[in-house]
Amino acid sequence: LNRFRRLSIRYERREDIHLAFTTLGWALICFNQCRRFC
Repeated sequence: LNRFRRLSIRYERREDIHLAFTTLGWALICFNQCRRFC
């Protein structure tokens, strides 16, 4: 998750928004891994 600047430094004050961005980051990482192997 270090590639996502918004996640490495927490700019969001609300935890639910930060969790949403973290989940989106993990989804993008998994999607890119699936595209590489499929």
